[in-house]
Amino acid sequence: MNYTVQRGDTLATIAQRFGVPLQDLIRANQISPPFVIYIGQTLYIPTTMPGRPGMPGRPGPGMPSRPQGDLNSRVSDLEFRVDRLETQVRDLRSRVTNLERRR
Repeated sequence: MNYTVQRGDTLATIAQRFGVPLQDLIRANQISPPFVIYIGQTLYIPTTMPGRPGMPGRPGPGMPSRPQGDLNSRVSDLEFRVDRLETQVRDLRSRVTNLERRR
């Protein structure tokens, strides 16, 4: 699942809101110290599935068969990567805009 950072959000409040351990949220989004997030940033919220806490994609009882579960895992991974790329593109656009304003 993805979440767009809103005004007043912190990593801790987002983790608490979604019931995710803070370290899992930080790790899933590859955020390093000083752990800064910004309004409009898209964060991946790791979901919990049976058999593999904090990580999507492993089928448990009542879940889809293994091939579909593996496919779902791959789709989730690709969605996460696309979201990260979109965030990086927005950040780069913002930086370019700021540099152009300085001229």
